[in-house]
Amino acid sequence: MTFHSPVARDGAAGRGAAMAVSVLPHAKLPSHHHSAIWLDEQPVGNADLLVCLTLYNEPPDALEDTLACLTANQARLPGRDAGGTSLEVVIVLDGRDRVHPQTEALINRLGFDLDRDCGLDDAHKVNSLDILSDRVRVQTRQIAAQEFAKEAWLDDPGQDLPPLVVHLAVKERNRGKLDSHALFFRGIVPCRNPDFVLQIDAGSRPVADCLVHLLERMRREPDCAALATNVMMEGVALTDWLQSWQQADFLWQKISDWPIGHGLGYLEVVPGQASLMRMSALQRSPAGDPLDAYLRGLSRPDGLLEANLFLAEDRIIGAEIVKSHGSATIRYERDATILTDGCKTVGELLRQRRRWTNSTLSARLAVVASLGQVICRSPAGPGSGLETRPGRRVSLSLAVLWALWQNLEQWFIPSTLALLVSLSTGFLQDEIRSVMGVPLAPVMAAGVLLFWLYCMVSMTGRDAKGAGRGSMQTLLHGIGIATLLALALPGLFTSLAHAASGSLAVFSASIFVLGLAVWRHSSNRLPDLVRLFLFYIPTSLVVSFYMLTYAFANIHDVSWGTKGLVAATGPAYPPAWLRMRRQFLAVWVVSNAAMVTLVLGIIPGGAVTMLQVFSVPFFIRIAIAALLLLREKSGRKQRVFRAGWTGGPVPSAAT
Repeated sequence: MTFHSPVARDGAAGRGAAMAVSVLPHAKLPSHHHSAIWLDEQPVGNADLLVCLTLYNEPPDALEDTLACLTANQARLPGRDAGGTSLEVVIVLDGRDRVHPQTEALINRLGFDLDRDCGLDDAHKVNSLDILSDRVRVQTRQIAAQEFAKEAWLDDPGQDLPPLVVHLAVKERNRGKLDSHALFFRGIVPCRNPDFVLQIDAGSRPVADCLVHLLERMRREPDCAALATNVMMEGVALTDWLQSWQQADFLWQKISDWPIGHGLGYLEVVPGQASLMRMSALQRSPAGDPLDAYLRGLSRPDGLLEANLFLAEDRIIGAEIVKSHGSATIRYERDATILTDGCKTVGELLRQRRRWTNSTLSARLAVVASLGQVICRSPAGPGSGLETRPGRRVSLSLAVLWALWQNLEQWFIPSTLALLVSLSTGFLQDEIRSVMGVPLAPVMAAGVLLFWLYCMVSMTGRDAKGAGRGSMQTLLHGIGIATLLALALPGLFTSLAHAASGSLAVFSASIFVLGLAVWRHSSNRLPDLVRLFLFYIPTSLVVSFYMLTYAFANIHDVSWGTKGLVAATGPAYPPAWLRMRRQFLAVWVVSNAAMVTLVLGIIPGGAVTMLQVFSVPFFIRIAIAALLLLREKSGRKQRVFRAGWTGGPVPSAAT
């Protein structure tokens, strides 16, 4: 299947009609439908690229930086007069009463009025949906680039920049990010009929050539339905351990995980921070409607897993696209860099990763069912909308196995840490060879499991506890984590000392390829190498253990966790959710305890043997991911958008 691109337009009128129809009869209706009330005349023609910029309570610098970067990106795109791409930005304000006061002042300075009358008599156009429960005012301005264009983001600070078309949609009440996307896709997109949509958060800063690289790949790969960007942090000091860890985590994800999904044509996340989607891929097909399935999260969830699933909506849309269009691919564009800010406190980071972890677990389980339908779908003739090539079935099958393997690795992190700590007894005994025969090893493993249980109990509803009690628990957690770090590293060295030559060869080759990938991928080569190899990797198992425990212990908490949304909204948690949480944690504890008991008591060689069995596939997949990334970078084609090109066919390398 081939999606259409702006080189051969999709037929905007037909696409707009498809977007405005009511939901499928069997689908759950979203809790709210919006009617977009346009208060100003719109630019002539359609927008080739429509940006959905979601805004909640962010400070003015966040909004201004994003608009400035989009202005710099627009300067790199050939203008519509030259047959190029037209860009328009839609700011969706999620709650009139939630806007930051200084951000409101910035919006007023740009020529908007948040309290402008939304009566139908003043509206030039009303885009009505089948069910009208909320009217959203949309204002339009052509804003001079000098209003927010910062010289730091421009190639030539003295260049004359075209104005940026900005639409402001004001929701009276805060209803969440997914509701903002519903307004954008159902209420605004049909009026502007874009070929591509870019979803981006306020505060995300695309570098000046970000959109160039995204559109280049879309035009080069007609099957590509969505593109993830390279989200990184900027100016992180090595001495700032919290920011350094987050920067290294972003880098690790891009090097060890994403290249595999990219190579299989199914990246499991389409980042809400910034990603590009092809509108024709969001159209309904005989196999389903991606947008209807995506927006079903606005309805009351059927259970705890579905509630967690929609905490990170960026892991849903890609699966729904592939489910509806089996040949569609979800890719990663390494050269499309987005700069972002990390969490400022440990508590904020824990809550953010709780949301990400639990939604990822739910999404991967859902993906097995969604992609399984595509894989097992009966062959159909060309043009039926249900055809899936044999090669695509194989890649999707591997993607399902990859998702299951990642869940399996994550599930057994506590037992892996317990076994690794048990190996540190080799440094506490005279005879290293008998490390698994001394009583101290199972005692230390049991100690890790007991500390795990204590963390699990004390972390539940931690934000609601008193300050004094919380401080004491934080101290005890800190002591426990420091002890685990001190014991895990000796355990790792013991495991390497007992490793077979083949395992050591795999380990050494993986580390070499990983270092080469970091050097080629990162713009801050030496600092990122230091972060990754001297800080992130040695502590990753213990840190992942702590964050995973916090996430699973609070799997019933479906609050956003950041931007001040730290408490669950609405009524108390349903008893069924709490019951499922207890069952979930019980299975998690029993399975990990059984793994430790089995390894230490039955398997010959104990922890050393088991860790080597699990570590070899782990390092092999790291090497494969790093090699795929290096291959992608070395095989990069020449850029499409270059100075002097004024549209038309893609120029050859000789021109």
